[in-house]
Amino acid sequence: MIILTVLTILGVIFQGVAMFRSGWLYNYGVGYFGPLARDGVWHEALAGQLNKSIPPVNPGLAGQVLTNYHYFFDILVAKISQFTFFSPQFLIYRLFPVIFSILLGIGTYKLANILFKDKKTGLWAVFFAYFASSFGWIVSLAKHQPLAGESAFWANQPVSMNLNPPYAISLVIIIFSVILLDLYLKKPNFLKGFILSIAIGSLVGFKAYAGAICLGALFVLTLKKIFFDKNFSLLPVFIFSASVFTIIYLSISKGAAGLVGFQPLWLIDTMIDAGDRVGIPNFTARRFAYLGGQKWLHFGLIEIIGLSIFFIGNLGTRIVGLWGFSKKFFKEDLHLFIFLVMGVSIIPTLLFVQKGNPWNIIQFFYYFLYFAGLYAANSIKKFPVFLMVAIVLITPISSIATFRSWLYPNPPAYLSGMEYTALKYLSTQADGTVLKHPFDRDMRGKFKDPYPLSVYADNSYVSAYSGKSVYIEDVEQQIILNTDYETRVKNADRFFVEKDLKWSSKFLKDNDIRYVYLPKIYQLPMAEEEYPIKKIFENNAVNIYKVQ
Repeated sequence: MIILTVLTILGVIFQGVAMFRSGWLYNYGVGYFGPLARDGVWHEALAGQLNKSIPPVNPGLAGQVLTNYHYFFDILVAKISQFTFFSPQFLIYRLFPVIFSILLGIGTYKLANILFKDKKTGLWAVFFAYFASSFGWIVSLAKHQPLAGESAFWANQPVSMNLNPPYAISLVIIIFSVILLDLYLKKPNFLKGFILSIAIGSLVGFKAYAGAICLGALFVLTLKKIFFDKNFSLLPVFIFSASVFTIIYLSISKGAAGLVGFQPLWLIDTMIDAGDRVGIPNFTARRFAYLGGQKWLHFGLIEIIGLSIFFIGNLGTRIVGLWGFSKKFFKEDLHLFIFLVMGVSIIPTLLFVQKGNPWNIIQFFYYFLYFAGLYAANSIKKFPVFLMVAIVLITPISSIATFRSWLYPNPPAYLSGMEYTALKYLSTQADGTVLKHPFDRDMRGKFKDPYPLSVYADNSYVSAYSGKSVYIEDVEQQIILNTDYETRVKNADRFFVEKDLKWSSKFLKDNDIRYVYLPKIYQLPMAEEEYPIKKIFENNAVNIYKVQ
């Protein structure tokens, strides 16, 4: 238990530093590390809207109900914050990351003991759950760069788990669902079946990828139990899980089919092509040459090599799991369910891309990597001590650079104290739609690192800190959500560029805009007195207007 406790404490720190240091009000403003200046701010904004209604209004598309997004984690944040003294920032960046990392360690240790009946294997499984990484450091060495490369093969590794709270909570739910599945298979009863059904069925609300993977695996296992074992105990669990899944899916989705596109091996090919990933120009040239020359055998061989690089590179030292693999695992339902989860997670990874951010589809693969760590742990017990030591030293190399970047004195992005004050003032005003200047990519070049949130990335910071929905904000998220955002971008651009007072006045009225939030890096195209607006706040960084 001492070793498990130490591993868990180290794991919480390893996975949590970026979270723990984000969302604090420092002397320069509110800092954000890693990708949290986009992703974390989105969850803050969404929690604010969920405090008003369920389903929530889209924070960056005022007046439109949010669809095509799994917001159950954000409901937890919103409601706990609403009924306690905890702020959303404290829950998102501090409390939940600690809870998720602790449960990851405890659940992994328990699951590994169930699967392999060995406590040492359980400890190794916890080690991989926290510290496993890719072979990206080899790519860095080959390019004569500092050791890094956590996501050189596209997949983020356990060090980044808490940067994606929906993934983190979904993984925890899956782990404990597999443990509960084991208990149910050994001795079925209504209570265990009911809880298991709710857990698997509701996954789609926490992370859509997880819900699809687990329900698909449960379906196949149910068929196996019925047709091969003549056992119908899993059938009611699957039916109820599928019912819960369907109800939730239909309530949060609209036109979800348009969120993905069929593009086989896109992740593999771009991994090989992109200089910021593996980047092997010779392979890229050969692939196109073979494709153009219709040399299908050579083309297929290049793709197979790419696939091998993808799997081995992402697995890192977890590849040792192959040495401990046994055919007898296929005869045990729990192992079979895990293999099905792993198999189902691979299919969309290799065949599809996600609209807006094509590489987002890699998140299916994260579940494969987690379970691969369990089988790697089972293999290591057969290794000599010097190999065990080597694995401990090699395993986290690629992720250490990620961890180290979170220790830098200053974050890459921040909300200035002046903007923080302005938005806090706006949060005290009556509810209403806010108009802000659309994100201008060219503006970032006028600032030095660290960057203000307003120029760092297109994010939802105005909604997050004002608690109000914005006419158009965080276009990157709107693309992912498959919303009809283009007209709003054009209208907002026109308002802040054209000197057409008649059109501008009508635009404000027709879209029920109540406030205009304008950092002083931007200006209105005409004198503010010309518009039907009244200044209600000003400091050195921001003007806020109320529409009359």
